[in-house]
Amino acid sequence: MKYLRAIVLTVTAVLAAPVWAGQSPTDPVMLFGAAPQRAGMTLSPGGRLLAWLRPAGSGPEVVVYDLHARTIRRTLQMPDLSIPGLMWEDDGTLLIDTVQTHRLPADANLDWGRAIRLSRMLAVDIASGRGRWLLADRLNGGSGYFDTAADLLAWDIPQKPHTAIMAASVFDAGHYRQGTGTMIHNTRGDSGIVGALFSVDTSTGKDQPIAYGDGFTSQWVVDSNGNLLARADWQLHQFTLFAHQGSDWREIYRRIDPVEPRLAGVDQDSHSILAIVTGRDGRQYLAAIPLDGSGPKRMLPGVQQQVLGVEMSRYAEKLTSVWVGRSDPHRIWIDTAARSRYESIARAFPRREVRVYDESRDGGKTLAEVQGPSEPPIYYLIDFSTHHADDAGEAYPQLAHVALGTASSVRYQAGAGLSVRAQVILPPGGGKDLPLVVLAPGGPVGNDPEDFDWFAQYLASRGYAVLKPRIALHPLPTEGGVIYWGGVSQRYALDGVGFLVQQGIADPHRVCIVGVGYGGYAALSGAAFSPAAYACAVSVNGISDLPRLLGQQQNVFGGADSDHAALALWRTYMGPLHDPKLAEQSPLGAAGKVDAPVLLVHDENDAVVPMMQSQEMQRALEKAGKRVTFVKLDGGDHELVHAQTRIAVLNAVGGFLQKFLH
Repeated sequence: MKYLRAIVLTVTAVLAAPVWAGQSPTDPVMLFGAAPQRAGMTLSPGGRLLAWLRPAGSGPEVVVYDLHARTIRRTLQMPDLSIPGLMWEDDGTLLIDTVQTHRLPADANLDWGRAIRLSRMLAVDIASGRGRWLLADRLNGGSGYFDTAADLLAWDIPQKPHTAIMAASVFDAGHYRQGTGTMIHNTRGDSGIVGALFSVDTSTGKDQPIAYGDGFTSQWVVDSNGNLLARADWQLHQFTLFAHQGSDWREIYRRIDPVEPRLAGVDQDSHSILAIVTGRDGRQYLAAIPLDGSGPKRMLPGVQQQVLGVEMSRYAEKLTSVWVGRSDPHRIWIDTAARSRYESIARAFPRREVRVYDESRDGGKTLAEVQGPSEPPIYYLIDFSTHHADDAGEAYPQLAHVALGTASSVRYQAGAGLSVRAQVILPPGGGKDLPLVVLAPGGPVGNDPEDFDWFAQYLASRGYAVLKPRIALHPLPTEGGVIYWGGVSQRYALDGVGFLVQQGIADPHRVCIVGVGYGGYAALSGAAFSPAAYACAVSVNGISDLPRLLGQQQNVFGGADSDHAALALWRTYMGPLHDPKLAEQSPLGAAGKVDAPVLLVHDENDAVVPMMQSQEMQRALEKAGKRVTFVKLDGGDHELVHAQTRIAVLNAVGGFLQKFLH
């Protein structure tokens, strides 16, 4: 029995434990490769209904559970879709964020993989089970223009029932100037594709335009009541913020910045826009930009650390906390009441990561996820009125009686004065001079080492020590350049290996570097630029050719001269396309330096990193006479979300490590 000190007195099971349908409970690949049996859990505003995702057949199922009746109200089949998130629009309408991967016809002019992801929002009435696609006609029509996604800005608005506020890029004939050029030649303002804001009726699917921007409009700001406050335009590194006044727009702020500021919300009185902007030193800070045009004011002036993001109250314009830091992100609390509530929960689960996912409108109930590197996630429903917590289900019930690897947090030095935080996971029972797998983070920030990692735990179960370093967030240069795409990840990995060898944990002759996505790039870079350090390397959906990757992004976002905000961000992190650093830091060009065997695993429908990145690396390694194995997948699953993808990857990686690391 667990106890939440001071606030929550007892913990019981409110939901029946899910039955795991694994084919072989003793097969490690099936055990660790199974998709979470509960994920994305969310609580309705009234606190009566829970919704979550569970795997089923060709796609996930959405389960809606009635806490009062203690029964499943509805199960929704979602074949051939990925579900990034669930949100309650009200107590009877569930919004389902869906993603579907589509293959495009072969086109020699599109050097970016011929696969795209289409994001669409589905509103489902729980009583009837009927669903309505939101903004579907706007996204799929308009003079042949086809947008891949829309942004949900406001929902669950008591003053406007059955209303969602959404932003999208649409075709508007009033902004089209025929004959002035094309988007490829930097004429976004004339293309007719503009940013627009819509009010959508979630009960009917019908929409009504609220406002149109222009070809450079990239962000919108609305308050919790769905009222339009501001819009932002981004053009050639120039950021302009406009306040909405009646039917007019008034410029209130302008700056030149290599990185587009991120609008994070509004203050409690709706008098200022909160934005994360980049200072002259390259660090991001939080600013409040008054709607009256009086100029931005720096928030948290005494905090010199990089601002990563903010957390806002779900039901009001209230800033609750700010995340700051580089290699060791942490939270600065702004709302003392929110901090007190969080800490009352966290105290009951020492040495574990506690995330508050949702709460009821009256604040009486809170939904929290609790996990640790060696403890799979468990959801808890906490009732502050009764001081009681209910166990709302486990993400990986099949692992409840499986011996998991033991995890510890470590710090080591990587370069002069740079301290790196990492997680080390040892096989059950520990050991010395173990074969080591360096699990490179899946992105520039990477997964939180304190989270449960099914991939790392699988490796530990097979007898490997696992090192998971966190890549620090460095200040951004004012003129762009190769930041994460280079020596940073290699140095973190190499110095981490040296640290574990000194501790007697790792055998220096049996080290493999493994990664997914950006982590795949880090793995290939390790094999190419530090060939003596690794006995093997594994890249899953990874990157080998940085110039080609940036060129592919240019094709996606309008051409070499495009000023698209997304492309500007890519250039900020990578530098210009013809920067020699890009080619120098590309494993593809250094294939001849690779000594260790390499495993390449890639999904042919990967819409994030085209499969040609791995295919070209395979050809380069084979041409250089190197040992390389290529495994092709077909699930369109870049992030390894689906069970069939996870199982295929674990089978490939497990067999490869068994051959080359023992």
